Amino acid sequence: MTYVGLPYLGLGKEGALSPVISMGYENIDNEELLHLSLEAIGSARDADALDMLKTLVERDPGHLHAQYLLASQHAQIGLLDRAEDGFRAAAGLAPTSFPMPRFQLGQLLLLKEQRGEAIEVLTPLLDETTALGCYAYAMVALANGDTPGAIRSLRQGIQEPQPISELANDMKRLLSRLELPEPDSTVDDTGVASLLLSNYSRH
Repeated sequence: MTYVGLPYLGLGKEGALSPVISMGYENIDNEELLHLSLEAIGSARDADALDMLKTLVERDPGHLHAQYLLASQHAQIGLLDRAEDGFRAAAGLAPTSFPMPRFQLGQLLLLKEQRGEAIEVLTPLLDETTALGCYAYAMVALANGDTPGAIRSLRQGIQEPQPISELANDMKRLLSRLELPEPDSTVDDTGVASLLLSNYSRH
């Protein structure tokens, strides 16, 4: 990842300037507000994090990391439609060197059973010879009903260098579920869905 301190989860209101900006954060610049929101996320202060991130997005809709973090917060609290909008915005802003918004969007679409679009979103990541690329390949394999392919890709991904330790842990958890002696549809529908939700939790 290219932004130091940005968690792996690992849109603001439209219209006029928010009263929050004029009353609470007018003397805090965007860089300070971003760091304060990261601190709030790390301290499990969800309301404060949402407040600051929405303020930051209202100030600067093109702020990549604010859009990504706000989408992650929305996903974590179960507002999946808002999370999808936010991840789409972040993916549209992100350079290829920061693939996490696209990856999270693909996972979210898979969770929402929009499998065709999930495959389309994740496909550009399949060329990456990284742990993330392997994980994306596993997601696409699952979307296509190819559990053996997902298992092979996860095994390969676990062997790759792991710049994000939480990503490795998620791959191991998913692999353990897929390798159950008698896998059935609940592994794909319930087990995988709950794991995808865990990706938006604090680690």
